[in-house]
Amino acid sequence: MHKFKALMIKDWFTHKKMVLVPFWITLGFYVFILLGAAVAYFKGDINLQLSNIQASENLAAISYVINSGIVILPGLISLILTIILTQGALNEDIQNNSELFHRSQPVSIWFRSGSKFAFGIASNWLVLIIIALINFVVINIILAIFQQFEFYPAFAGLIQTLIKYMKLGLIIGSLAFFCSSIFKDKAFFQGFAITLAVQILFLILNTIYHWNLPLPLSYIIELIKNSPLQELNDDITMKQMNLYIANNWKVMLINWKTVIQIVVSGMLFTAGTLIYKNKEIK
Repeated sequence: MHKFKALMIKDWFTHKKMVLVPFWITLGFYVFILLGAAVAYFKGDINLQLSNIQASENLAAISYVINSGIVILPGLISLILTIILTQGALNEDIQNNSELFHRSQPVSIWFRSGSKFAFGIASNWLVLIIIALINFVVINIILAIFQQFEFYPAFAGLIQTLIKYMKLGLIIGSLAFFCSSIFKDKAFFQGFAITLAVQILFLILNTIYHWNLPLPLSYIIELIKNSPLQELNDDITMKQMNLYIANNWKVMLINWKTVIQIVVSGMLFTAGTLIYKNKEIK
């Protein structure tokens, strides 16, 4: 475990600038908002009477939706960075002409591969969670001032949306990691291009010859796709909101699809590592 920890620390120092990008984007966003608010305040465009603001009747739904929404932009950034980090996991040393050196070290290839896989996915999870919690505190302080805050649906909306993006990051990161064992450069996009070409070819063959060839891209999309949640009514009561949140846990997390996603992720890691292990290095 000491070797694995050392490898994770090495990956951190190698990629920390990339991992910290979402923090800088978030900081820039808040600075922009503060500057805009300051300009509007001094121009007299902001004139709020807090005593005249009353809590909405559908407060639970508002809290849930707003706190789900504050995860969307950080979540998308997290997915992009996950692809960037994992698609270079098993080929960056080859590109840097340092692969022979690393292979000569007394460290298991499975440890090296595992650290790169774990870092590429888990580091973005951690950053996403931290930024989401910062957004949660900031946004809900503002909502509380305007009497538009209900803690339980707000926190549930945050956590459930976080889990959606973390599951997406796991599958997409695993696919990019697997591609990095095959392709030397821009692995994820090369893998996607080949999968798309096979999808189109199989569609043509199925149409012409009435075959039933499996469509790989369709299976991948089905694996990645989150199960649809129930519709949220504007006039939902707090009791109904609690039931809505409980049902969402069953739909998005406590089901067999989550198990399949974890198993497929493990299979992609194993297959990618085996390909990488047996690849001839020149």
